[in-house]
Amino acid sequence: MIKRFRSGIGSWYPICAGCIFLALGIATLIHPEVLSYYSIGLDEPSARTAMRAMVGGGEVGIAIALLFGGYIRLSLSQRCQIAAVIFICVGLSRLFAVTIEGADALTMQPFREAAIELTLGGLGLWAAQIAKPKLDVSSI
Repeated sequence: MIKRFRSGIGSWYPICAGCIFLALGIATLIHPEVLSYYSIGLDEPSARTAMRAMVGGGEVGIAIALLFGGYIRLSLSQRCQIAAVIFICVGLSRLFAVTIEGADALTMQPFREAAIELTLGGLGLWAAQIAKPKLDVSSI
């Protein structure tokens, strides 16, 4: 039962992570004003275009690599690692930004989001270890 659960995590993680990135990317492409939650001013068409391209397009690109990476010979483990590295980098960058801005001036929101991103990243590293193909030493 535990072994089956662990192998399920390894195979489902890149799909779940890909769906997260796809949903966020499409939402940003269609309605970049969703970023106003972070007090990002998108009053100008050039700002909305940039957000659609960089954030929305970037997240859709990551999602495609995670969801369909097998077609370009990315292993399950590699796809897990890609998602994990992105989540961890975003989470650590958020924490770094908190230190620059000063934690006193912020709400709990950046800490909560960083905790989610780091948790998803840690889960991805674990899934990557599970998804690694085992070396068959009997054929050596």
